[in-house]
Amino acid sequence: MDSSRYAGGIRTLLLVCALIGVTTHARAASLAGLATVDNKTWDATAVRKVMRTFAFGGHASDAQITKWANLSPAIAIEEMLNFDQHNLRLSPVSGLKNDDDLTGVPNRLRNLSNFWASANAANKMDPDSRESFQRSEWSGAYLTWLMAARARGLNPFRHRIGLWETNYHLAFNQDRGISNWQAVKFYDDVMAALQTRVPYQDVIKVGALSAALAQQYGHRYNAFYDGVCYCNEDFAREFHQLGFGILGVAEPDYHEHTTIKNTAKALTGIEAVAIEAPNEWEAETLRFTRTGHPQGDVEILHRQIPGRTMAEKIGELVKRDINHSESRANLPIMIIQNLADDDISATDRAALRKAWDSMKTKDLLTFIRAYAISTRFHSPNRIKRWTSIDRFLLIANLYTHSNLEQYYDVPRQGHLFWDEEIIPFRPTHDVFGHQSGVEAAGSAEIFRKHFETATSEGWRFLDVDQDFNGHAFHKNWRINLPADAGKYRVARTARWLWDRFISDGGKNFGRLERAHLYALLARGQDLSRVAYPAEPGRIVTLAELTSDPTLTALVETLKTERLSLDSTSSDMRSRANRRIGAAINFIIATPFMLADEGR
Repeated sequence: MDSSRYAGGIRTLLLVCALIGVTTHARAASLAGLATVDNKTWDATAVRKVMRTFAFGGHASDAQITKWANLSPAIAIEEMLNFDQHNLRLSPVSGLKNDDDLTGVPNRLRNLSNFWASANAANKMDPDSRESFQRSEWSGAYLTWLMAARARGLNPFRHRIGLWETNYHLAFNQDRGISNWQAVKFYDDVMAALQTRVPYQDVIKVGALSAALAQQYGHRYNAFYDGVCYCNEDFAREFHQLGFGILGVAEPDYHEHTTIKNTAKALTGIEAVAIEAPNEWEAETLRFTRTGHPQGDVEILHRQIPGRTMAEKIGELVKRDINHSESRANLPIMIIQNLADDDISATDRAALRKAWDSMKTKDLLTFIRAYAISTRFHSPNRIKRWTSIDRFLLIANLYTHSNLEQYYDVPRQGHLFWDEEIIPFRPTHDVFGHQSGVEAAGSAEIFRKHFETATSEGWRFLDVDQDFNGHAFHKNWRINLPADAGKYRVARTARWLWDRFISDGGKNFGRLERAHLYALLARGQDLSRVAYPAEPGRIVTLAELTSDPTLTALVETLKTERLSLDSTSSDMRSRANRRIGAAINFIIATPFMLADEGR
């Protein structure tokens, strides 16, 4: 590979709707400040970019992607992004024999944990892995989420937003003593609130009243007696700052000595109640009482906040915070910066604030949908660098065809999170959030580990013949790959793979990239070995590909060759599938797999 080539990187009747997971209470997709892209821009590449950014790549078929590209953006986005438990357009079941069909399992971490840990005959999870999904196990919460974000028949958009809400926005850290019972209950309650489309401040309220955050910050022990608050102020401060983006910039003394202290008074009168958890320390629910709680209003943000209990006061307080000037300025930026754009310009910030302000009732789904089909999202100036979690899940979802592949860890996810030291629900910055894309992009160690995973270990995706608990499995790219006049031509396959994994409309699919992929697909060898068999290690440069007639002729020959995916010989089919695996290894090793940009 010529390293200089990459030096710059990349900067639907109600029944039908209910069946396939389309929300029936959709709101208008457009918002003031966010102009919707035209139908020409809204093409298959645009659809893929939405799936990459907001659904870890999703599992939609090429046919479904084409259907969405042929709809108006406003209609397509309502089908693509919703908080329903199952979205079978975005994440259809594989339809493969013996694969797990999860459409009958509620898409909540609690239910999925119970199912994947069970001996239920319908559960196809690797028997050796089932115990790890139990909430009584150290790994129960994060492994359940990790599988839910990858499993077909669920809704990856739901879990993309779930990751943000619990690892970045209302972050908790299991390294601080949060039990799996608390983590799972918090996650499921927040996602249930989003699914029912309550005002966004009430979603934040759900988090603020959770046992997980009460454990995280320690305010479960706060008490107010005889005019004295025996309280810590940690969550009082972060409720405003992390929940709503309110820092008290204009009045720092009032904010610190009145708003924060009186919020701490409101965070009192808590009792932990275990429902399924084995003890009070791990209790997943809270009861809010008048004992140890101030019986009267408290002044916060120049407003008297009424309520007999913490729950009542927080219910009133979120109504104030969501409309605070700092919240209106900062919260929409916080959302988009983490989800979709690392470098938001001043113009884009103004547009996002205008869009957020235009919603009388703040609704996260409306906001994300409008942004996802806007000229701001589909702009060449937008760059989103992938975190380790983003990258791992993108590759896993785009490579696999079935839940069985995920259950038996064909994409080799098991060690990756530990290798890069990035574990869901254990954010690197504690309550201030997990690893950012900017941090991942700036880490030479992360790049080295990713590159080695893609290019060493026998090449990660070459092993296409697997044993699933005594059942032979053979990777079959014919399930997805389009044929060219009945033939699986190298050139079309290469472009299809690039579109699937990189989704840039071919912008970075240059002469050098094509040549490398043609060699791997046609001959199963690196371009250098194909072009210069007598000169091991010789680099093929872009200049040579452009000027050397012999190399040009070779590349033209390679691109017209066929892959034997339809051969009657199992060995020939396996060889073809291994070559596709080698091509995928090459693609994910390029810098274009580390980030995404607009158009």
